[in-house]
Amino acid sequence: MKKYDICIIGAGPAGYKAALILAKNGKNVLLIDKNEKRIGGTCLNEGCIPAKNYLESANYLGKFSYFASRGLKGKTDDFDIRLLKTKTDELLDTLRLGLQKKLSIGGVKFEYGEAVFISKNEVKVNDKIIQADKFIIATGSIHKEHPVLAIDEKYIISSKEVFKLEKLPKDILVVGAGAIGCEFANFFNFTGSNVHLCEFTSSILPFEDKDVSDTVQREYKKQGIKVDINTTVKEYGIINKKIIITFEKNGKTFDGAFDKVLISIGRIPNTKQIGLDKAGVKSDERGFVEIDSLYKTTNEHIYAIGDVVATPSLAHMASYEAKKIAFDILKFVPLKESVIPNVVFATPQVGSVGENEKSLKEKEIPYNVKKLFLKSLGMPKIKGNDSGFVKLLFDEREFLIGASLVGYDMTEIINQVAICINAKLKKDDILSMIFAHPTMSESFYKTLEG
Repeated sequence: MKKYDICIIGAGPAGYKAALILAKNGKNVLLIDKNEKRIGGTCLNEGCIPAKNYLESANYLGKFSYFASRGLKGKTDDFDIRLLKTKTDELLDTLRLGLQKKLSIGGVKFEYGEAVFISKNEVKVNDKIIQADKFIIATGSIHKEHPVLAIDEKYIISSKEVFKLEKLPKDILVVGAGAIGCEFANFFNFTGSNVHLCEFTSSILPFEDKDVSDTVQREYKKQGIKVDINTTVKEYGIINKKIIITFEKNGKTFDGAFDKVLISIGRIPNTKQIGLDKAGVKSDERGFVEIDSLYKTTNEHIYAIGDVVATPSLAHMASYEAKKIAFDILKFVPLKESVIPNVVFATPQVGSVGENEKSLKEKEIPYNVKKLFLKSLGMPKIKGNDSGFVKLLFDEREFLIGASLVGYDMTEIINQVAICINAKLKKDDILSMIFAHPTMSESFYKTLEG
């Protein structure tokens, strides 16, 4: 039996970040995951990194017609998804190896296999029993199953299987228009597939403000992506190597034929198989681990962070939570609270942080709005996409409290806005600064100028 100061289950952004901080500060740390290929978690291996690598290539195709009208010569009818898959795999191997090396140099120990709690201070991995003074549950999330469409990896796939494709579908249905669904709708559209995006709520990107969702949906229509909101899948069948989907919208049904269906309706906590009951750790009916303000579970020696708790399921949120609990364990000065940027790598991109109009209206908080459409600026036109806007929200004292950005490169610019909100800056504080011209980031400044 081995004993450690800290045992962390799950080597994603939450787990490995906590391991690095704790080991660096003298703790004897064990990091457990299923196998070496899982180091980095979903984000590195089948989520953020491969998805954005695929999108980066596809985005060049999306821009090609614009730059062709400016003198660029070439062809775009020979996209090689197998080569993209190979290069993406090489990228992931490189990043994973670098992370493993960083953890090893930092003094973190590894164990590979399925970890299951067998008591309040013990887990079993393979045939080994491991004790620790404290445990951190960071097992992440798994794909949420659709009530009608069961993944078979042939006709019906999840985002994970996208990275195994060796041939692009001629016709693809994307079920679910959150961040993942919208990003893959763009990928398949730009690489030549006919894309149908359906969403059961009343808007795509349903957690964003309506003007954000409407802008993205309008641009999708221009790009040739078919969008159906308030739409559900009722049943399906396979005919002549096509999957036939029966939809229901506003009480009426209609059919569509596709080569592939991509399910992107969210993820659920990966907590069912790790023996929470044996550890004295409670979870809710959805599988989320119950925690207090310091991320301690109902067993005070066990923390839970990342996608297993009911906080925003974002890699950067998981890393922030890892720092918070590491600081608590090490008795450091607690981290200050921070606003959480949210990004969607669609075309146009979306970035939001802090409050939005929807939340402020629900809370009946008075606010003021400054809004600028990107069509009024030079750099968006130079970049070949001037759709979208910058919307900034201020309280009655003129403190910046939130923002919603839609357009080219807004996933980068949202971080500047987050800095200003965290620094509790007023409108005049930001207006006293100088932003370089011509840039995309000056859209933030120009919005304040009005």
